[in-house]
Order: sequence, then structure tokens, then C-alpha cells
Amino acid sequence: MSSLDRSWSKAAVRCPRHEHAGSRVRFDGHYGVPGHRRQLYKCIPVDGERPHRFSENLPREESWAEACEACERDVGFHEGPHAARCYQFVARGIAGALGMVGAGATYRDAALVARERARRLRADPDSGEPRFTRHGSLVMDWVEVFAPVVFEPYRPRRWPTGGSLLLDDLPFRVRDPRTGRHRVAFRIFAAMGYEAGRPKLWRLEAFPSKSEADWTAFLAALDGAPTRVVSDNDHGLTNAVRARFPQAELYLCEWHLRHALERLMGKLAAEAKYRDVIDELAPQVEAAFAGARSWAPFVERAHAADIPRLSEWLNTTGRIVEDQFGRRGPRATRRADTPLSTAPLDGLINPIRAAIQPRAYGLRNRERTNRLLMLMQLHANRQDDQHAYVRYIRDCLEANHGRPSIGRRVIIDTGRAGSLH
Repeated sequence: MSSLDRSWSKAAVRCPRHEHAGSRVRFDGHYGVPGHRRQLYKCIPVDGERPHRFSENLPREESWAEACEACERDVGFHEGPHAARCYQFVARGIAGALGMVGAGATYRDAALVARERARRLRADPDSGEPRFTRHGSLVMDWVEVFAPVVFEPYRPRRWPTGGSLLLDDLPFRVRDPRTGRHRVAFRIFAAMGYEAGRPKLWRLEAFPSKSEADWTAFLAALDGAPTRVVSDNDHGLTNAVRARFPQAELYLCEWHLRHALERLMGKLAAEAKYRDVIDELAPQVEAAFAGARSWAPFVERAHAADIPRLSEWLNTTGRIVEDQFGRRGPRATRRADTPLSTAPLDGLINPIRAAIQPRAYGLRNRERTNRLLMLMQLHANRQDDQHAYVRYIRDCLEANHGRPSIGRRVIIDTGRAGSLH
């Protein structure tokens, strides 16, 4: 057969060697197991050098069908999905698993789905039947390697300058096997801002404590400063906000303030000498937080009860409540991006709380947990487009000769203790 009879044009691939620019390339077999084979090519240099075989930097796995329903066209054997070199799974499968864990699925569940969809179930050594496994290390490795890749295009660089920045933390408790008691193992700091008037989860990060130093590190991670911050009355948090954003208005969450007063009154009600008067005052707390007109009469009645601890709270934290009532402004003119509490943030972080809590005991590595939080942040912001994930993963692999930019399990804790527990 002459060279004119060969379908050179069907192999629209270039030889990776720069010195072979303009050489002719044709299909030349494949490698891998049936069902997952990948194409090999032969380069025939125009200068007469010896031909050689090669595979693409980002090879395609063989197509399982003769036509693509999404593209509505026929596809060839060599036109299947892209895969990383030395990876069994294609980029599309990795993107799907990242989307699942971002939406709250466990590593084990996402790994099982990924193996089933990719037809990568291991065979039982005795019977040869497919063996279903839910070992989660497969997806855990993908999160470590590729979560920063898909998060980078959406990563906020600066704190929002319009509206309010809402700050709160989620504590996660685990059972201590030595004492049998539950303790806070780590916390997730959360920040929400407003973009074009819509709430957006701005940042998530795990920390072993909620010290002022931890909050300072969290707030210093981005440039710029908000004009208004809403948070609870935690001393470490408020001190960090005042130091990092000295020009910002700090507004303490009214729900947290009311809850603190209700907790105090609950403790006082346990003392017999205060029980009757607290039973009378407690139902009035919610109405008192309606505004300055309701607050002043409540404070007068509370001081008249002559309870030192209650009067002390009203003379300290209560003054903050009174001052904030003066800064509220009329309800009719108050914008949606200037809330009086951190409640709008709860709608974004409550699903994250629900997904993390059942497996909090297993999240010990801080950096790996933060990479999982990247995916959860994208999901909360409705930015977890799996088609975009595939594109970002593929671009990253192509830029690194078909391989991930970092190896698997390079982020480890040294020593016996985890960086979170």
C-alpha cells in the first residue's frame, strides 16, 4: 500500500518532539487492558530519521460507544475521554467525584460511584466476579491533588468592600477514647460577603482552636477590608477584627447577644431566690430586642429586680445592644446586605455542618480538610460545574506533560498527632 492510501489525516496529533515538527503521524496500535485501552501513534520524521512510537501527553481512553449523545456525532475508537498519564481514571470521572464530595458525599460513597461509572471494579481473586469496594482513599487522593486546581479560578483575592462581611465558626466535637467525653476537635471558620447584592460564601478554613491568633491568620489571608463586619461577641474574633479592619464598623450579632442573655437568665433561674422574677423577665427578652423603644423599659425592669449578675451584663454587654439599636436605622431603608445577625450565613454553612459532623473524627489533617472545604465552598456558591472541572483538570494535566502537578499523599502530618485533633 502506498503512502497515499494511508489515512494520515485521521490521526490529528503532533509528535511531542519539537525537532519533528511537520512529521507525518499515524495510528499505531494501543496499550492498556480491554475496555480502557489508549491510543499509540507512530511519527515518521520528514528528514528521514528513524520512526518512533509515542502517546499523547494527555491520552484519551477508548470510546465505549460509536456515537456521543451530548455532541450528536459519531466518535472513533480513539476519541474517548481524556485521562492523566499513569492514572486509571479519566478526567471526567475525577471531576464527578469532586462534585459529589463538594455536595456532601463521603469519600467512600464517591469512590464507589467513581469505580462503578468507570468500570474499574476490582475482580475477586477466587471467583473473578467484580468486587465492590468503598475504600475512600481513591477520592481522598483526588481531593488533595485536584481540589486546588478547580478552586483556583473562583478563589477570592480580596475581602468584599460593599455590604457586610459575616463571620462565624463551626465547632466539631469528637469522643475522646481516653475519657469517654466529647471535646471540640477543630473548628471551621466561615466568612460570607455580598456580591451584586447576593450572599456568597467568601472563605472557609479549618483551625484547631478559635484563638485571636487563628482569627487573625484567617482574616489576613485576603487583601482589602470590608466596611462592616457582623460577628458574635467572641473576644478572640472581635479583637482580631478590630486589629485587622480598624476602619470597619463592627456590629455584634443580635441573635448571639440575645442568646447570651437568655443563657444567663437560665442559670439565674436555677437559684431559688431569683426564680420568680426571672420567670417573669425571661419571656420579655425576645420582644426587648425589637428596638430601642422596647429595650429601655426592659432594662429598667431588669435593674429593678436587683440581681447583681444581670445588672452587670446589662451595664457592659447591654450597652453594646443599646448602642447598636441607635445604628440600626429604619427597617424600611435597611438594605439586605446589612443584616443585624449572622443568620444569612447559617443557610450556607448548615449543609456543611451536616456533612462534616458524622465524619469529624476522621478529619485530622488540616490541609487536606481545607482542600475538601474548597469543594464545599464552590458547591455552596453554585460554582461546582463539572464540565468546568473537567476543563480545569485537563488544562492542569496538559501543562504538566499529562501528570498532576503534585504527587499523591504528599500532604501528611509528621509525628503521631494530627494537625487538627
